[in-house]
Amino acid sequence: MAFPFQRHEPIRLAVPARTLSLSPEETADHRRLLASVPSPSAKSGEPGTYALRPSESPEQWCGSVADAARAVRRGELRKAVLARRIQMECDADIQPSVVLRRLAHTFPSAYLFSAFGLVGASPELLLAKRGRMVESRALAGTIRRGGDAESDRRLAAWLQESGKNQEEHRVLREVVLDALAPSTTWIEANERPEMLKLANVQHLMTRVRAELVADHPSFLRLAAMLHPTPAVCGWPRDKAYEVIERLEGWDRGLYGGALGWVDAKGDGCLCVTIRCAEIHGKNATMYVGNGIVADSDPKEELAETRAKLGAILPALIAP
Repeated sequence: MAFPFQRHEPIRLAVPARTLSLSPEETADHRRLLASVPSPSAKSGEPGTYALRPSESPEQWCGSVADAARAVRRGELRKAVLARRIQMECDADIQPSVVLRRLAHTFPSAYLFSAFGLVGASPELLLAKRGRMVESRALAGTIRRGGDAESDRRLAAWLQESGKNQEEHRVLREVVLDALAPSTTWIEANERPEMLKLANVQHLMTRVRAELVADHPSFLRLAAMLHPTPAVCGWPRDKAYEVIERLEGWDRGLYGGALGWVDAKGDGCLCVTIRCAEIHGKNATMYVGNGIVADSDPKEELAETRAKLGAILPALIAP
């Protein structure tokens, strides 16, 4: 099932022909196995050449970032998330199964998905529920990885002390906790964001765990309270939607939504649909987005989108 970015659009559902259920121990073993599988090599019929075309020029997108930052400084909202859309055209069909294997090789701990034409590896958990226990992993604040251990450490330290990134993360943390707290007997979250290190970037992350009250809302209702989070939309949500629609001018579809499963017992798991691409034959559309706050620098935000693009682009074109 998938939630589109726009809350008024209908949820998409699919009933799988087969399902595989793994225990936590088996899931860990499965991830280690995926990480050990050699990266797939090119095969006959896979793309050999490609061309990239952004939906708007870098200069135009930087102008939109500056516009959104001014709106935040005027007090119209606390945060807006602006996305970039990059089109890719290849000389042969792109195979989603091959792309997914490459993503599994590079991001074995991510939430991997291939559904409704969307393929990706998301590091962000919107909500997972088992019985009365729920969990969410909120990500906001990003920096690239360093070329060696020392530079990587310096970049992580800068991110942890960055006022702009701390504010971006603070908004997200508050919203997630406020949304879940009324339905819980207890709720806990780390006081300071921890570092989540991926192959291409590192993020500020807050883990949220809670126990639901006996007469708690359903999994889908709880997920709908969170979706879309400030990590992919902004806050306040309605005002962020207005800014996004004014500055982007295109339909995000499932990008920035949520995708996962729900079962007959009411348990489920939904990841946030980021680090992904829509694949249609020889064409793909990649999406990356950034949270914009009062002191966001357009050039720095542009560089961050390019770092995030490093998650999905290699999986589409790797030889």
